[in-house]
Amino acid sequence: MNSESRNANNSVQDSAIKFKKRSPVAAALLTLLVPGLGHYYCGEVKRGFFLFLIYLVYSTTFFALIKFIPGYAIALYTLLTCIPIGTYILIESIIIAIKNTRYKLQSFNKAKYYVAIIVTSIYYVSPITDIFSPGIFTTATGSMLNTVLPGDRFFDNDLYYGIKNPFTGKYAILYNKPQAGDIVNFIYPGLPEEAPPKKTTNYFKRILAVPGDSFVINNRIIKLNDKYCFYEHFYFDEKFAFLGKEPNPSIFPKGSGWNVDNYGPIKVPKAGDKVSFDTSSISLWKRIIRDEGNKLEIIKDRIFINDIEKYSYIFKDNYYFMIGDNWYNSLDSRYFGFVNENDIDSKITMIYFSWNRDIPLKDTGRKLRSIRWDRIGKMIE
Repeated sequence: MNSESRNANNSVQDSAIKFKKRSPVAAALLTLLVPGLGHYYCGEVKRGFFLFLIYLVYSTTFFALIKFIPGYAIALYTLLTCIPIGTYILIESIIIAIKNTRYKLQSFNKAKYYVAIIVTSIYYVSPITDIFSPGIFTTATGSMLNTVLPGDRFFDNDLYYGIKNPFTGKYAILYNKPQAGDIVNFIYPGLPEEAPPKKTTNYFKRILAVPGDSFVINNRIIKLNDKYCFYEHFYFDEKFAFLGKEPNPSIFPKGSGWNVDNYGPIKVPKAGDKVSFDTSSISLWKRIIRDEGNKLEIIKDRIFINDIEKYSYIFKDNYYFMIGDNWYNSLDSRYFGFVNENDIDSKITMIYFSWNRDIPLKDTGRKLRSIRWDRIGKMIE
């Protein structure tokens, strides 16, 4: 076969093969969706998968550090690892695409495979990082002044206390007991005299008392388990004066005659503890009894639990008493009562960003100048 024949055959073969230039923009967009997918698009399948695994390991480590060891070290770790690695993967995919001016299309260069990889990443890989990813919160009120300001954005750790059963919502493993002074994220139980909330709402407050604790508040001074307890975090608005002994009808339990400055004495329920009551004191416990799966009826000054006349009850779960740092402007356990241990979702850990919430976004200059740099990276205590 002469050279002219060989060249002709090569031309025929080349015309049968589909060549298509790789788009740097497409490579970049695919990389942003799934790190390494831009390499796959350019035919670098093995390298794309390797870089994806590298990025997955570093990003998961980053999230885990934020959750378990928050602080300024995390920002440094991000700068030194995650951001450079992600940037490198992105730039390399663009460079490979630019060089592939005459790319031979492969069988895997089809839209259905790209979609499959993206869907797999979302539904199978994302849950892995979600386990370690901290929740992101902000506050709409000033109920935790001055610990948390409106406009603060902060992380939480939903693995700090234990691991919940995803089907029951109860703790399957509890390796860290919530402690007095912890600021926690929990499910708001609703006011005792109202129907349970139709929508799940999460609050965050400070734990004042844990299961089995007894406490009393006299003129804003807290005595916990017969010892005076002082929190420097409490904020007392100057426009409010001491309330004295004047009863507040909104205070829990109804008819107690207490108010926010003078509350108790009261004991926080603990699993296994037995409490006695009559019709005059049942209001303190009736929601707990019902929430623990019992039928409670009061008929002509007689109390029936599961159709049996009873005047005592043994608690199944542990409970906590929550309080807001903004003493006079907080909807907390003084109003809605005890919080079930299983309704505590996480511990609030670190402020990752803060600015003035009240300045509109359209006022860009003032908004940016309102950033509270001194609060970024601050631990919440």
